[in-house]
Amino acid sequence: MPPAVAPSDLSFRTPLDRDVYHVIKKLESADDRPFKSVSAIYEAIKRSNSSLSRQKKRPLEDAIDRALQIRKQELQQDKSDDPEAAIDEPEPPKADDDLFPLNRQLTKLWKMDQKSRAPSEQPTGKKRRCQVDSDGNDERASGVETAVNGSGSAGAAAMAVSKLDRSREKTQHKSGRFVVEHPGQPTPWAGCIDIYCRLKRRARLLLQGVGFDKMHSTALHSGQLLAGPSGVGKKSLVRYLASDLGVPIIDLKRCFADPERTEKSLSEAFDMAISLAPSIIFIGKIDHRMSRRGSPGHHEHHSRAVCCFETQMARISENTGRNNNVLAMATTSSITDVDAEVLKLGFEVTQIKIPDCQSRQNILKVLTRNFVLAEDVDLAEIARRSHGCVGSDLAAIVKRVDRIVLDRIVDAADDNTPTISCPSTVPSMTMDDFKVVMEDFTPSLREEGFTVIPSVTWDQVGALDKARQKLQTSIIGPIKHPELYRSFGLGQPAGVLLWGPPGCGKTLIAQAVANEAQASFILIDGPELLNKYVGESERAVRELFQRARSSTPCILFFDEIDSIVPPRSTSVTGVRMVNALLAELDGVKDRTGIYVIGTTNRPEMIDEAMLRPGRLSVQLLVDLPTASERVDILRTIYRTRVDNVPDETLEQLAAVALDARCTNFSGADLSGLHIEAAEHALKKWLAAGGPRVIAPEDWEFALAHTRASVKDPASYKRRAAEFM
Repeated sequence: MPPAVAPSDLSFRTPLDRDVYHVIKKLESADDRPFKSVSAIYEAIKRSNSSLSRQKKRPLEDAIDRALQIRKQELQQDKSDDPEAAIDEPEPPKADDDLFPLNRQLTKLWKMDQKSRAPSEQPTGKKRRCQVDSDGNDERASGVETAVNGSGSAGAAAMAVSKLDRSREKTQHKSGRFVVEHPGQPTPWAGCIDIYCRLKRRARLLLQGVGFDKMHSTALHSGQLLAGPSGVGKKSLVRYLASDLGVPIIDLKRCFADPERTEKSLSEAFDMAISLAPSIIFIGKIDHRMSRRGSPGHHEHHSRAVCCFETQMARISENTGRNNNVLAMATTSSITDVDAEVLKLGFEVTQIKIPDCQSRQNILKVLTRNFVLAEDVDLAEIARRSHGCVGSDLAAIVKRVDRIVLDRIVDAADDNTPTISCPSTVPSMTMDDFKVVMEDFTPSLREEGFTVIPSVTWDQVGALDKARQKLQTSIIGPIKHPELYRSFGLGQPAGVLLWGPPGCGKTLIAQAVANEAQASFILIDGPELLNKYVGESERAVRELFQRARSSTPCILFFDEIDSIVPPRSTSVTGVRMVNALLAELDGVKDRTGIYVIGTTNRPEMIDEAMLRPGRLSVQLLVDLPTASERVDILRTIYRTRVDNVPDETLEQLAAVALDARCTNFSGADLSGLHIEAAEHALKKWLAAGGPRVIAPEDWEFALAHTRASVKDPASYKRRAAEFM
């Protein structure tokens, strides 16, 4: 068998060929079938969100043609490597056996009979699959009889029987377009218990309820759609539910592999589900099978799949409340990409959120149940440190820790022994092992815009007491004590706009708020939401708020928000972006637990509609610090950067901050002042040695070489009078 040709071994003429090759593989993976023509690939790339869609037509088609030839060569190689690939090929003609004249005479008579037939009567082509489907038993008997009578050997007969068995097995495998998973022993599961209990009540009512169809109740849903980030445990939840209730799962993943057979495959799968009822129909990643028009992964056959699926859902809806009940369950990581018609087929949407600290601790208990943990392992502390991790991330952490334990066993073994025996006492996982792994571990959701909870505390923020008190009331309090605020009718999340001169600590305040509230934190740089293609910017806004809903409580921090919500009279892009953000902020969809903080230096460049009540209604001016605030800020900067600061140094810092040359200094200017003084002191030490301190002459040098960065401080006072 020739070795498979790796993509890197094939000849890519240009980097564009390689990029097109990888896009083709990605599209084929999403579509579950290979492309056959350049035009089909070209149209698929144009419909996708790939950067290749902006390439010129002729160079792109040439690159597609070359990449397609490489892809076809790979597929042909894979097919030739398959020992059972010849099952679908026509059976080669058998040579006559010259040892038996009677056989040759019968063959002549048979050929003469064929010639005497009418022209319209063509002989049926012989294929192995046809023989298996129709005359399998006769072929087996004929093969064995031939061997016995002398026209073949016993080994040949055995080989024929073996080939026939493999042929039947392959045929049955190809015809199976769905997978039936029968219930087994429930595997331990951990996560949001409230969500599971609610799903179990819904499932029991539908799967185990009898006679509820007579109530004509509209609350019975024939489907459950689980939406949430990838790796959060949606499929595991479905399997645990099926095992808990003792019902089989019919997985429809293969039903969508061949668009031409989708209708028949779905019909057969639903027939099986009804015959095994009560049962669960499962569609994983439904947004990849039946995506909405305009989404990046949409294909024309998805709309046809929706129609076929609608027909089958109508069948089980008619049986709802009777003994032959079937529950359809689907999962998606992007509910906005699911065809809207699917959501109308009786699906109840359940959001699976990112696990909170307690849920992460429960998941860790399940994942480490079969391992030996050292006494110093604190799962609660590990859960606290793993903010933003989903179930798959925690499983990866435990796996890496287990690898460290195995490495210790290998290191302890004698290098001269040929084998490594498992020790009688298995080494335990230690807290240090978990710390080592988590230092270099990046949660999967970080790729979707989530950031770790900032490490900035209020102790690192000098002055700004007024802003701190207002944010305590508007954001921190509602996150920490939601019931208390709801009792006073303060249930609507607030939006806060921090504005003022640059370098005054607006971003630092937002990070300190997220740290104190221990809320998920998503940092959005204004321009990163903008896209020149119509509809893509609005789509980015919808996906952003969808991610925030899955991780509430969550703080959305828009840096330089004026770049994405300018007055709508200034540009068409501004109109689209403002309208999209207003739709989310006004709570057309639930915004519970989502808090918005925006920063800007120019509040007049923000559309007025964004500043009305219910949106960014809390506006805080973060102005240049006063003389006393400069003292507090400079001392905070110094304490944060230098350990064990003596009291006399703090007194010296007060004199520096109160110097007239520090007038109109922002927090960033004071930080630069300290850096200038520290560098001057370092140069002196490198030249002559001495104590490692910043002397008064170093501060004097820094004051002489540092200037205020804000050119017109009075303009912010005037804006405050107009803006407020």
